[in-house]
Amino acid sequence: MANPTRIDWSHKNDGGVAVGSPDPARWESLSFPQPWPDRPWVFGVMVASANGVVSWRRRGPGDDPVRAILGGDARPERIADRRLMRYLRTIGDAGIGAQTLREQPRLVLTPQESGDEPAPELYAFRVARGLSYHPRNVVYSLYGRLPLEHPIFTTPELHAIVVTTPGGAAVLRGHGASATALPLIAEPLLEHEGLAGAHRRLFAEHGVRYLACEGGQTLLSALHEAGLLDEVFLTVTDVVIDKGAHDGILTSFDFRAERAELVAEGKISRDSGYSFQRWRFRRPGGDASPRRGS
Repeated sequence: MANPTRIDWSHKNDGGVAVGSPDPARWESLSFPQPWPDRPWVFGVMVASANGVVSWRRRGPGDDPVRAILGGDARPERIADRRLMRYLRTIGDAGIGAQTLREQPRLVLTPQESGDEPAPELYAFRVARGLSYHPRNVVYSLYGRLPLEHPIFTTPELHAIVVTTPGGAAVLRGHGASATALPLIAEPLLEHEGLAGAHRRLFAEHGVRYLACEGGQTLLSALHEAGLLDEVFLTVTDVVIDKGAHDGILTSFDFRAERAELVAEGKISRDSGYSFQRWRFRRPGGDASPRRGS
């Protein structure tokens, strides 16, 4: 019997070489291009409603845009989306913006989050390919106002890297011992060249070759504007969000207007209302075989 949460992909032109699957019954192997010569291959991971909404300004802890857009935790499509995100965390390292980190106080960017089903095969898949047990968690913060008690910074054997501005680095160093040992990359992030320089340093100083950036949309837009966002894995749900019911609505990229290419699309069944899409902004070619020691 087929797995009701396995995404079956229709590959149009996704390029690269297949990286393999930790469990073919759950995950179809995907292909990735070779990273750039001097910076990581950066791919966004996001979810959007049927009318393109990705987020809004939360009214409180219970006002979770992602959960509302996904339409509930028990749907097979929701399980498929969660498993896809966990698989993508096995490709390399993972990034997140400071606001998303503050809004999700338990979030850890690793193949098995708290409350998830056990996933030893995902960790074994990473290690067998020469990667660390946990992905490095790259946190982007303009101002250095980070909750250093967050589990991203306290989970044993999980290493965090903060990409910030010189001013943000000064704020973090002012926190004392808890921040002194934290790897910092300080560059003028509000400038495209500064953001590009930070990614060159992630590549050269920390060996980051593939970076799954889970957002939010503000961070993904900044990366795209700087020419650093190579592609996006987008889950489009069948939920329609009333834009008038929320403040600070953010919508996904208009991929076609941006001349992105839809290189793969998937579903868990023919009649499912969810679509799993892979949009590519730029295409270097090559394979995604991880480098030993990276």
